[in-house]
Amino acid sequence: MLATRSCAPSTARIASTAPVRARRARVAARAGPLDAMNASIEENKRRTAAREAAKLSAPPGVPPPPFVPTIEPATFGFVENAERMNSRASMVGWWALLLVEGVAGKGLLELAGVTVGKGINFTF
Repeated sequence: MLATRSCAPSTARIASTAPVRARRARVAARAGPLDAMNASIEENKRRTAAREAAKLSAPPGVPPPPFVPTIEPATFGFVENAERMNSRASMVGWWALLLVEGVAGKGLLELAGVTVGKGINFTF
């Protein structure tokens, strides 16, 4: 005997989706942990902005300075532009050294005239 299945949806399956919909509605209405985190982040941004504004304002009873000093950007020492140029020059030098060693077939010390060995002669 063959059991036949009907193509019509069963009423039991339709009725079972009602509690799922109600549960989804409750979950959507409740504030999740991300909402609390976002609110905390916004509060922190607001407090930080208030602190920055308080730094720029003078305390009560203190007059503002007659002029605001201007500080020239540094041009010597560990400044960003010098460090960037040093790193670029070192990479050019590194690749030039590899190119010279590859073309000559010798290492830098051998090219300079220093006698070097063949490494550690270690066999298993």
